[in-house]
Amino acid sequence: MRPLRRAARALRVLLAAAALAPAAASGGDLDVSPVNVELSGKVRTALLSLRNGDGAAARYQLRAYGWAQKPDGAMDLTPSRELVVFPPLLELAPGEARNVRIGTDAAPAGTERTWRLFIEELPRAEAAEDAARVEVLTRVGVPVFLAPAAPVERGELALLGRDGARIRLALRNTGTVRLRPRSVRLALVAADGTSVLERSLDVWYVLAGGERVYEVDVPAEACARAAAVVATAALERGVLEARAAGACRDP
Repeated sequence: MRPLRRAARALRVLLAAAALAPAAASGGDLDVSPVNVELSGKVRTALLSLRNGDGAAARYQLRAYGWAQKPDGAMDLTPSRELVVFPPLLELAPGEARNVRIGTDAAPAGTERTWRLFIEELPRAEAAEDAARVEVLTRVGVPVFLAPAAPVERGELALLGRDGARIRLALRNTGTVRLRPRSVRLALVAADGTSVLERSLDVWYVLAGGERVYEVDVPAEACARAAAVVATAALERGVLEARAAGACRDP
């Protein structure tokens, strides 16, 4: 923690690389593969490849957190010792690649266990000596999943009504593994079936047993023309739909 506090005092910036590509993650000049890790009762360990694409040596620390979610989808992280990482500290020369081993002794539970492994670049020694220097540091988060004893993918979509100018809906994960919707949409539909308004909502993981609550701003003029509200969520194995007549009307 001390290097990070010194970095903050020296106006260094932490660059978060949370958007992960399908096959490999790239944060700053650090390439990480794979972008997520799947563990199970039979596969208790895995290798993560790190490559330093910078022209200078870089030091990294790896820290594991238990991963839950808040209703708005934000991560709720708690430091965890259940996920073991070796080595927890390493230095990579320019262009060097190394494997990191991760694993757990935790037994599969009724629902999928989830962690986030963060790979954080540490300040260089010469930067720590120069308080006026601005250094961009890399931080990459990798999801780690431990499969449940009986994987079931199941979800439901519910319209929660209107709150002022907003319509609220919830995507609930009633299964035992994570959901990763391809799309979530809200539409206002006129009496003749034509579309009055459509909104594409942001998508991310919904962990087992959790839910994602959306609040969508809807203009009063569109509400006045709508006969029904329709919400849809496209999942890997089908589409969920929730429909309510007059849900957008004034009480």
